[in-house]
Amino acid sequence: MSSPSVVKAKRFLMNRIVDQAKRANVPLTEVETRMLGFSPGSASPAEHQAAAAFDRAYDKQKYETKVSQLFRDVYELDKSLGRAEVWEQSLDSLAQENIYLADIIRKSGLRQATVPWYLPDLRSLRQYFTAIIMVLAGIVVAFTPLGERLVPDPVLRTFVVLCFWLTPWIISKLRKGSGEEELGGAEPGAQEK
Repeated sequence: MSSPSVVKAKRFLMNRIVDQAKRANVPLTEVETRMLGFSPGSASPAEHQAAAAFDRAYDKQKYETKVSQLFRDVYELDKSLGRAEVWEQSLDSLAQENIYLADIIRKSGLRQATVPWYLPDLRSLRQYFTAIIMVLAGIVVAFTPLGERLVPDPVLRTFVVLCFWLTPWIISKLRKGSGEEELGGAEPGAQEK
């Protein structure tokens, strides 16, 4: 059984897509409309019949492309009208649900399923990859026999380790500094106009 917020979000998104289809003069049959809200776990017998008819008579790829385009168009329209918050709430509610519309949204890259709080978000590792490598290199040089062989002098080894460990911090400061200069450089040009 779906929670009230999921039911409300599903109804909102389905209605917005159907409205956009009418506005764009894109035909959506009753079976296609029912498929938007289809969920295998909670479907009624009528919804299972509609899903069977859909599997027999429709091209799934074309349907998903059509729905994705309608979704993007109505999303951009509503965002421009200041309705982004309602959309975000609805999309968050459906992010983990097993509903065909949510699946289409995830496949098209418009919204990804949220990462549970107890799992790390591995996408952020890309951002910190250089820093992780530099810190690990510093650990190898400081605390392993390999590090002693690579840099036998203890003073020089300490200096090399500090360089490894400070490099991520220095890079972040340089990035912030160059970003501020670009912003600062844009302001005088804007004032001259």
